[in-house]
Amino acid sequence: MKLKISKIILLILIGLCACDKSPEYFIGKWQILNVVENNESINLNDNWMHLKSNGTFESYDGNLKKNESGQWRYQTEEKRLFIDGEGENAKSEWTLSLKNDTLFFHATSDNVYLIAKKME
Repeated sequence: MKLKISKIILLILIGLCACDKSPEYFIGKWQILNVVENNESINLNDNWMHLKSNGTFESYDGNLKKNESGQWRYQTEEKRLFIDGEGENAKSEWTLSLKNDTLFFHATSDNVYLIAKKME
């Protein structure tokens, strides 16, 4: 009986780890709640990013009242999201992590990360 329970737990853990490596976990529309830079948090009002399954994205910055769109690609092994938006400085690289229902976008170039919740 203990061996069966151990095997079930092992299978569940393998399943959970496999889910985290699939790009599908971050696809959807995310409300960006905070930007944290050098341990200082800035609350955001109407900011969101919609990562679409076809490799495109749309985003909105409520403070600047600015829409943006472009392409994204994801490296599963490193959990890295590459964003190629509009404009000169629109390329960025992020390491993603998911904890409960919160997605963290960690910038690979500096000490900045975004905190986002999935929108319905």
